Amino acid sequence: MGVQIRVLQKGKITIPAEVRKRFGIKEGDTLTLNLSGGGLFLFPPRTVPNPTELLSGLAKGLKVKEPVDEELRKAAASRVQKKLRG
Repeated sequence: MGVQIRVLQKGKITIPAEVRKRFGIKEGDTLTLNLSGGGLFLFPPRTVPNPTELLSGLAKGLKVKEPVDEELRKAAASRVQKKLRG
C-alpha cells in the first residue's frame, strides 16, 4: 500500500484516515519511527518490531538461535530443492 503524504511546517505529516483506521491509530498514540536501508518505517502502537527477541527465553532453557526470517528462507530453499529433485 503506497500513500503519498505532504510534509507540513516543522515536519508534521497527516496519516490518512483509512490508514489510521486499519492500524488502530488514535489521537495521542505514540508511533515508532525506524530508519533502515535508506527508508523510513512508522510502526503503530503495540507493534513488536522483532518478535523473535520476545520469544527467546520464554520457555526455560529454550533460546531462539536464528531469526524467524532466516528459518523461513531455509525452509523455502529446502522445498525448492525437493521439487527440483522430482
